[in-house]
Order: sequence, then C-alpha cells, then structure tokens
Amino acid sequence: MTIQNNKSLMYHYVREDSLDAPFSKHKNINSFLRECNLLKQHFQTYNVSEFVKLKNKKDSILLTFDDGLKDHLNVAEVLKDLDMKATFYIPVSPYINEDILPVHKTHLICSKVGGESIKLLNRALRNLQIDKNILMDYEKKEVFNDAYINQNDEELIKEFKKLINYYGKFEFIIPVLNEIISILDIKISFKEFYLTPDEIKYIHSLGFEIGSHGVSHKLLSRLNFQDQEIELRDSKSYLEKILSAEVKSFCYPYGGSLSFNEDTLFLLQKHNYENAISVEYRDINKDDINHNFYEIPRYDCNQIEELFPFI
Repeated sequence: MTIQNNKSLMYHYVREDSLDAPFSKHKNINSFLRECNLLKQHFQTYNVSEFVKLKNKKDSILLTFDDGLKDHLNVAEVLKDLDMKATFYIPVSPYINEDILPVHKTHLICSKVGGESIKLLNRALRNLQIDKNILMDYEKKEVFNDAYINQNDEELIKEFKKLINYYGKFEFIIPVLNEIISILDIKISFKEFYLTPDEIKYIHSLGFEIGSHGVSHKLLSRLNFQDQEIELRDSKSYLEKILSAEVKSFCYPYGGSLSFNEDTLFLLQKHNYENAISVEYRDINKDDINHNFYEIPRYDCNQIEELFPFI
C-alpha cells in the first residue's frame, strides 16, 4: 500500500467579500476557484469515504465543507465543472428548529463587529439580567482553556467564541446570542443561511458525498453518552431520509482532540459510520490509515499557501 502526500482541507464560508461583514473569516470565491484549478494539476480529489477504501493513497486531497451553508451550492457547481470530488457535512437542527445554530450566530456577530463582540456580550447579559459568573461553567473552562489556541483571530474574538461554544452554559447561550443579534439588527433567516433539503439532494446527485455534522453542532465531549447518541444517530437518520442513501462519514463539530471522547468513538461504530474527520494540522499518515478512520486530520483552508508552494 502506498501512503504518501495525502491531505485534507477544511472549508466553511466560500463567498464574495462584504462591507457588512468586515471581520468575516471566509474564503473568497475567486481565490477558491484559482486554488482549485492549481490543486487539480497536482492532486487527485476524493470523497472521504471513497478515499478510505483506496489501496494506494498517494497525492490525494480531501476537500471538506462544514455546516451545510448556502455558499456550498455554488461551491458544488464549481467543483463539478472542474471534475473534483468533495464531502459536505450537514448539521440537521436548523431544519428541525427552523433557526440558525448558536455557532453561526456567533460567526454573524464576530464577522460584523470583531473584538467588540465581548462588549456586546456584557451588554446583553446586563439587558437580560444574567450574571456572567452564572453563564460560565468554570469546570469546563479549565478543560477547554486552550481552545482556539492555533486559530488566527484576535484574542477578544477567541474569548467570545470560547465562552459561547466551549464553556457557556447551554440554557443561557441562545437568549444571550439572540439579544446581541437584536442589538446589531442582524436580519437573516435560516432558509437564507443554509442549504435546503432539495439543495442537499441536488449536491448529492452531482456525485458529492453528504456526511453528518451532528444534530445541533454542540461540542460532543461536553455531552453525556445519551445526548451524544442522539447527535450521531438522529443526524444520520435525518440525512438518510433526505438522500435515500447511506450516510457513512461524520465530522466532529469544532474538531480537534478536545471535541470528542471514547463515548463518541464507540457510538460512531455502533451507528455504522465508516469514518470521521477532525481538525489537526498535519498530513494523513500510515497510523491514521492502519489504526482507525475516526480521527482523519485536516488543515484549515487558510493554510493553503503555506502548504502548497505552487499556490
């Protein structure tokens, strides 16, 4: 078996620049198109579940797109025109609750105001008469203190994201985010923000893989066994009903070794996921292939120029 020079890239927002979101962390669509054309000259692309079954894994790139964003409809059509493969990971709660996920409300806020998000958080807490000490789960703070340590963001944005995504108490997060959204007068519906079920089916019909990204995009390692099972089982079932096809691949919300635990790995096998993809900035190596496919590493797409000198 040949295992050499295999990488996975993680994408989220792929769109035009916007004056309404000056702090947005996105891949510009023109840059994306240029990079894909160059990658195609040097690498073969595969869907994740297709790649893991290859006997000879050499000079392969796995393009992965998280969160089921409306951007990904255009992405899929661009990749189809280039005859490139990819896997798209979908969280299903937006379709069940008809609302934008907390993680994406966080992105909307940070994209608009950057580090000012912390001041707005404190303002929202005052408006809602919530004590910041009550909002924060201090036990989780110790566990997740190094979250976002490698992310290229200003410290105030990292502080805001950690509090909301890693150690804010679930029961307070949504009202606090909704208050900030109201203060900023951000108006966007879940239908504008996410792919529709028909668009998910369309992307699948183009030959791309659809994988699960959980139900609610919650950090799995914060959940008990039963709640993790709901995330893995119900998201798979929901997507399989849309697609009339098996969902084989999973993507850990937030990614990295802090985002899952032994319960997660057990449940992935129990519910017949064949592989799972995380976030760890390194190549896919022999250990990943020989020992298990539940911790496939990924680079961030914004590292692409340092990874590939020809770009």
